[in-house]
Amino acid sequence: MMMHSLMISLFILWNQVFIPTETNTIDSLPPNIIVILADDLGYGDLGGFYGGKAHTPHLNRLADEGILFTDFHSNGAMCSPTRTALLTGRYQQRLGIEDPLPGDWQQKGVGAIKGIAGEGLYAPPTIADYLKKAGYATAFFGKWHLGNHPDANPRNFGFDAFRGLTSGDGDYFSKLDRHGFPDWWHNEKLSFQEGYTTDVITDNGIQFIAANKEQPFFLYLAHLGVHFPWQSPGDGHLEIRKEGTDYTSSLPGPASKLGPHAPEEIPGTLIEMIESLDRNVGKLIAYLKAEGLDKNTLLFFTSDNGQYLNYQGDTWPHVGSNGMLRGEKSDLFEGGHRVPAIAWWPGKIDAGSRSSETLASFDLLPTFLELTGQALPDPKGEDRLDGQSLLPVLTGRGKMPDRTLFWRTPEAIAVRKGPWKLLEDREKDSLALYNLEQDLSESQDRKADFPEIVQELKRLRDRWEQEMDK
Repeated sequence: MMMHSLMISLFILWNQVFIPTETNTIDSLPPNIIVILADDLGYGDLGGFYGGKAHTPHLNRLADEGILFTDFHSNGAMCSPTRTALLTGRYQQRLGIEDPLPGDWQQKGVGAIKGIAGEGLYAPPTIADYLKKAGYATAFFGKWHLGNHPDANPRNFGFDAFRGLTSGDGDYFSKLDRHGFPDWWHNEKLSFQEGYTTDVITDNGIQFIAANKEQPFFLYLAHLGVHFPWQSPGDGHLEIRKEGTDYTSSLPGPASKLGPHAPEEIPGTLIEMIESLDRNVGKLIAYLKAEGLDKNTLLFFTSDNGQYLNYQGDTWPHVGSNGMLRGEKSDLFEGGHRVPAIAWWPGKIDAGSRSSETLASFDLLPTFLELTGQALPDPKGEDRLDGQSLLPVLTGRGKMPDRTLFWRTPEAIAVRKGPWKLLEDREKDSLALYNLEQDLSESQDRKADFPEIVQELKRLRDRWEQEMDK
C-alpha cells in the first residue's frame, strides 16, 4: 500500500515537472534511469559520427534514435575525479579528489585512504541517494575507483546492490588488480565472477533489471572497458594475472599492468574492446525493448575522460584516438576531457537530434532530480550542486544558461566560457587562450589578440579556486 501511494505521488510530481507537448505526451511513471560510463573512451574512438575505426552499430543506432552531444565533457581528465563529480553533481575539488585514487589498499598504511568517504570531509548525497529516496531501486556494477576502504563501498552511497572492482583497473578475466590481489566484490565481500568483465557487468545489469522492473530503477554501469590492461574478449587463453604477482610495471613484458600484448598490437586490441562494449550496449537495449521497458527508460552513455594517444611516449607509441582534438587522457586540452555522449529515451527525445551545448558529467544529477520532481539543494547549503539540469536540452524545450566551467589537475587548470578557453600549464608556466568555435584543435593561441578576455577568465579562475580550496 505504501509503495502504491509513493508511485501515485511520483506520478503527480512527474506530470508537474515534465510539461507535455504535442509530440511528447506523458503516459507513464517517472522513467527508469541507466547511466553507462565507458572508461578511457576517446572522442575519436567510436564509429559513426565520431569517425573512429571501430565498428559500433549499436551505439550509432542509439544516437540515431536519441540525441548525440558534440560538446560534452568529463569533469576530470582521469578516472576518480570524474566519477566523483558525476555521482555528486559537484566539482570533485569540493571532496578533495583531483587525481586518481591509489589502488593498493591492501598494502600496509594505505587502508586509511577512504576515497569518496573522505578523511573528515563532508560526503554529499549521490545520485543513488536521491533516487532511492524517490522510490527507485538502485544498483552499481563495474569499476568504482572511489576508494577501496570499506567505508567507501558503493553500498554506503545509496546503492542497493554492487558487483565489481573497487580499484582503478583489473584483469578482464582473472579479476586481479595490478598488485595481484583479488578485486571483484559482491556488496561487501570478495566474490569472483567468471567471464570477460565487459560481458559480466552487462549481465549483472540485466539481472538487476529483471528483478526490479516492477518499480522505477536506477542502474549505473561503469565499465572497465576500454581501460588497460588491453585485453580483447578472445584473450582468455593468453597470460592471465596470477594472485600475488605485482603487475605495476608499464614496460612491455609478462608482468606489465597494460596487458599481454606487444605495443604494435594495441590499436587492434583496443578496437576489439570497443566493439565488445558496443555489443553489450546492444544487448542491454535489446533486453529493454523485449521487456517493453524502452519507452520509459532514459539511458545516458558517456566516458570518464579522453583516450590515451600513446602511453609513456615511445614505449607504447599508439593506443586510441581523440579525433581532431589536441591532447589525451590526463591533460586539459580538449582531448583529455571532451568525450562521446549520447542520450536515448524513445518518445521523449527527438530521434536523430544533435546538441552543441557545453555540458559536463556533473549535470546528470540535477537532471535526474528534475525528472523525479525533487527540489534542488539550497545553493548556499552544504549539499549545493555545481551542475545544472540538462533536461531542457534533452527534450528540445530550451538551452543551458550561460555559465563558466572549470577543470583542474595538480599540473594545470582550464576555464571555459562560451567559445573561449583559457588553459594554464602550471608545470611549464605557460598560458594560452583558444577560441574553440574557430579552432577546435587548439592550435592558435589568441591571448595577445584578446587580453581583456584573458583577464576576465583569470579573474573567474581565481575566484573559483578560492571557493574550491577554502
